Amino acid sequence: MTERALFNRRYTSYTPNGTEVWLLNGAGVQTSISSTTSFIAGVDLDQGEVVFVSGVYAVPAAAGSGVSQPEYRAIGVTAEAAFQNATLSVVLDDSVTIPGARITAETALTPGQTYYISKHAGEITKYSTASGLITRASGYEVLAPVGTAVSTSELQVEIGSPVILTD
Repeated sequence: MTERALFNRRYTSYTPNGTEVWLLNGAGVQTSISSTTSFIAGVDLDQGEVVFVSGVYAVPAAAGSGVSQPEYRAIGVTAEAAFQNATLSVVLDDSVTIPGARITAETALTPGQTYYISKHAGEITKYSTASGLITRASGYEVLAPVGTAVSTSELQVEIGSPVILTD
């Protein structure tokens, strides 16, 4: 029998009557998942930019009409500014500071509000902004959750599954 770990569970291979099955052993596997990770900046990036990964490079995510699927599949938010080809930390699941310049149509976060990838590369936005609701008609491709504001400048990053918008 061989063992595998998947989704924090340990499975054991068992082959009754020539058919391989995997049995859950009951005990979870202890792992320490980092809330931040390092990537190489694909372009100059500011602190608080929502990014996706292309190869080994972190680049700004966007939810605007006509963007390719990887562009709205964010993985996190930059923890600091970085020049192109420099190493930078990306927050995957933790709190991060968001400067006002990274919030579409606002200068501060609204505590308790959920934020989404903006149609403007690297920025976040609320579902309803001064410029209107996030809809296909307002120039968005998807509604992709990034996290929830815990203060006027801090976002708890919780990347969610994108919802494709249609007319």
